[in-house]
Amino acid sequence: MIRASRLLKRSRNDLFSSVPLKNLTKAEIETALNRLSEFAAAEGVRLEMTLYGGALMLLAYDARRVTKDVDAIVHPSAVARRLASRVASEQGLDDEWLNDQVRLFLSEKEAKNELSLPNVSRAGLHVTRPTAKYLLAMKVMAARKPMPGYAGDFSDIEILLRVTKIKSIDAVQRVVESFFPDTVLSDETKLALETVLEKIRRD
Repeated sequence: MIRASRLLKRSRNDLFSSVPLKNLTKAEIETALNRLSEFAAAEGVRLEMTLYGGALMLLAYDARRVTKDVDAIVHPSAVARRLASRVASEQGLDDEWLNDQVRLFLSEKEAKNELSLPNVSRAGLHVTRPTAKYLLAMKVMAARKPMPGYAGDFSDIEILLRVTKIKSIDAVQRVVESFFPDTVLSDETKLALETVLEKIRRD
């Protein structure tokens, strides 16, 4: 059996510490993605994007007011990076406003749905998102605690538990294993999850 390793969590925290410090609002993200779509369409390209992380929680679940960056996998990646740099220059964003570091933590058994963004042109951009259960598994695997300027993963986990109607640690474990086989949640993560589940039961 493989436990969620300290190395994996350290890698996640190292990546998090390197992301841009400027907070992005929902409107700013939508404007940036819309411009990205317009640039792609002007070149006769249609980018395929899957959103993850805080940006997805903001856009799909209205779970927060701001996020640090936009975690996404985009194909073709070279074109996406070049056009994202143009968006950054035009809108005064950090060069890393759109980043694909999340690729290091994806499951081989991804489950995704289309994401409709009314304020973003579809001319040059098609957007998908992980299902709520897949995103929950990713958030539980990260299980980052709050730190100054960052709420951590458990506020998002609470929302995803409510969306999926999952009510027990065992059920969470099964979801995680369905995407990340042979993973055993740490006692620390289980304790934090139980605190969140207890809060949900009281509501």
